[in-house]
Amino acid sequence: MRTPLTLLAASLLATAPAGAEPLDTINVTASRVARTADQTLASVSVITRDDIDTSQAQDVPDLLRARAGIAISNSGGPGKATSLFLRGTNSGHVLLLIDGQRVGSATLGTPVWENLPLSQIERIEIVRGPRAQLYGSDAIGGVIQIFTREGRPGLHWDAHAGYGSYDTFDGDIGLAGGNARTSYSARLGYTRTDGFDATTNANVDADGYDNRSFSGSLRHRFANDAELRLQAMQASGNNEYDGFGDVDETYDADFKQQVLGANLSLPLNARWDMQLSLGENRDEQFNNRNGHGDSVFKTKRWLASWQNDIELGGNGLLTAGVDFERDQVDGTTDYAVDQRDDTGVFAQYQTAWGALDLSLGLRYDDNEAFGGHTTGSLAAGYTLPNGLRLTASYGTAFKAPSFNDLYFVSPFGSNGNPDLDPETSESFEIGIDGHAGFGDWRISAYRTDIDDLIQWIDTGNFVFHPVNIGRARIDGLEASLHGQLGGWRYAGALTLLDPSDERSGKILPRRPKRSLRIDLDRALGAFELGATLTARSESWDDPANTTRNAGYGLLDLRAAWHFAPAWTARMRIGNLFDKEYHSSANFNQAGTELFISVDYRPRR
Repeated sequence: MRTPLTLLAASLLATAPAGAEPLDTINVTASRVARTADQTLASVSVITRDDIDTSQAQDVPDLLRARAGIAISNSGGPGKATSLFLRGTNSGHVLLLIDGQRVGSATLGTPVWENLPLSQIERIEIVRGPRAQLYGSDAIGGVIQIFTREGRPGLHWDAHAGYGSYDTFDGDIGLAGGNARTSYSARLGYTRTDGFDATTNANVDADGYDNRSFSGSLRHRFANDAELRLQAMQASGNNEYDGFGDVDETYDADFKQQVLGANLSLPLNARWDMQLSLGENRDEQFNNRNGHGDSVFKTKRWLASWQNDIELGGNGLLTAGVDFERDQVDGTTDYAVDQRDDTGVFAQYQTAWGALDLSLGLRYDDNEAFGGHTTGSLAAGYTLPNGLRLTASYGTAFKAPSFNDLYFVSPFGSNGNPDLDPETSESFEIGIDGHAGFGDWRISAYRTDIDDLIQWIDTGNFVFHPVNIGRARIDGLEASLHGQLGGWRYAGALTLLDPSDERSGKILPRRPKRSLRIDLDRALGAFELGATLTARSESWDDPANTTRNAGYGLLDLRAAWHFAPAWTARMRIGNLFDKEYHSSANFNQAGTELFISVDYRPRR
């Protein structure tokens, strides 16, 4: 029956071998229950731990760049401010979850992608398109969920160490163990780099970065099949960056990100599962100038959720519940309001009639600052006799302004705007996907209209002020393909985008209209060879479209040698042709990089 299958799939997420079929196909984020990608009726991608190791990506932004629908903007290298734009929406329109907990800065209103420790991640799920009907505010462009490492039966440990260009070191060590009922894991990670000069026109020096991370988990299944899961992750460190003042001044920031979560799953009967979860998220940054404290920004977020999954009839699944969130901010900025609550009530019904799959979702959020917001979605999928599947969906979403948007006060004149309205959106999508001898493919076309889009406008002399710009329209086309041919494993993603401010006719900043990613990998006995090509067209750096970032293409090469049953030596050459490029105006990016590492990872 549906409910036991859901529990089984959730268990497979934690215990199946990396690269096994369940890990490749099961997706939890798109519908808040474990479903195959075909059942979600959404455009989804899954990145497993094997994929991460094979890619030899240096950090989360490097891993995600130019994947279908994703554009990355970085301000000067590892640890520097990074924005992720999903389907052309703002960087604050992507909801980040870590082990089911909402994560991000309530002052900035965005996740801090650059500080996420890649070594602590087991799996990443990407859901493109609105998901406000399940998660509330922020999920206009989509949702990205990170799952940290989990335990498994037996006793296992693994380790990784690497060194490369810019005096970069990366290492981690982990332990996992348990039995059929109880499992645990713990992992320590450390990354540091001298970096390079972050900016093109100020403070000519190398801007370093370090990140110390930890994650742990404990899972226990009781005799009545109830299951308790505890998870924790923390990352802390220091980031050096360039200001735009006196060239003799130095700037750096100490940071901490922390996520704690507890989840209790209770099978009430053969048709009804209930989940209770509690969580806390902290995002803290302490900015220093010339070695002295300059500003502090802290977010503390408490989360609680009650979810019920109820099988109705033979083909229906009802998911319903309540979410509660309390955001509290603190620091050197005197915010007029420093706390707000949001309570969301949601319901989703999924069913199938032969070749037709349907999903209907509805949610009401009561936000302490802005009142009530209702969002919803309707999706359908139809499987043709030849195996092709057609999908269509409609969804609405909203984004509450951040504390900075509303209440920030700067001594230099850049202030928030308490009269801002929440951003609201509606999205339409049609898609077709199929399975062929050469691989799996999907093509999606979508349109997203956003009303009251918030942009920080330069009013002169680097003084910025947030305003609702009226209406933005984003039209997009995505095509993705992955499979194996002639011994080569391949994956490709093409994104075509037209993101415009309908009031001015200008292109929304830092969104390229075209981007492409191609991954190729091949095993040759004990050796593996691979390459990643990423390319993107030009973009504008400002809402007025006066500063242009030129388009560029990058080629990365990688190799691996499995020289013993549990040992692997890896080598990666990033930016092979030493391309000089910018994803954000006036900020440098790395030239050609060499990184060599050794892994001890016994086969699961």
